[in-house]
Amino acid sequence: MKLIVKILKGEEYIVETTEDSSIQQIKEEIEKKSSIPVEHQKLLLVGKALADEKIVSSYSNISDGTKLTLVVKKPDPLRDVIYRHFKRYLQEEQSQRLTAKFMDDFEQKLYQLSLDDLEKIATEMLAKKGQNV
Repeated sequence: MKLIVKILKGEEYIVETTEDSSIQQIKEEIEKKSSIPVEHQKLLLVGKALADEKIVSSYSNISDGTKLTLVVKKPDPLRDVIYRHFKRYLQEEQSQRLTAKFMDDFEQKLYQLSLDDLEKIATEMLAKKGQNV
């Protein structure tokens, strides 16, 4: 079956899929065509988000030619992610203080990296990404 994926404020793509394909697999196909990372994709059908772990056939209103909307999510800044995790277990003031301390320490260590260090990190990340494909 063919699904039409319309990127909000962007292009349209046709994705070949089966009823047994997961939404995650559809997102992977979209990544191949659009270079939008899977983790930045949110697929919508009639305004409702589709769950990555579900398969196409679990949605009764998806059939050949169905149009899905793709919203591209910006990744959260590291500071926000760290703060949210601290906030789960700590009070506001502690969370803010620890987040600031973490970010200061992180930035200090980041500035201490050499170009060789950065090249090694980039090479390892690209190798890992290649293994996931």
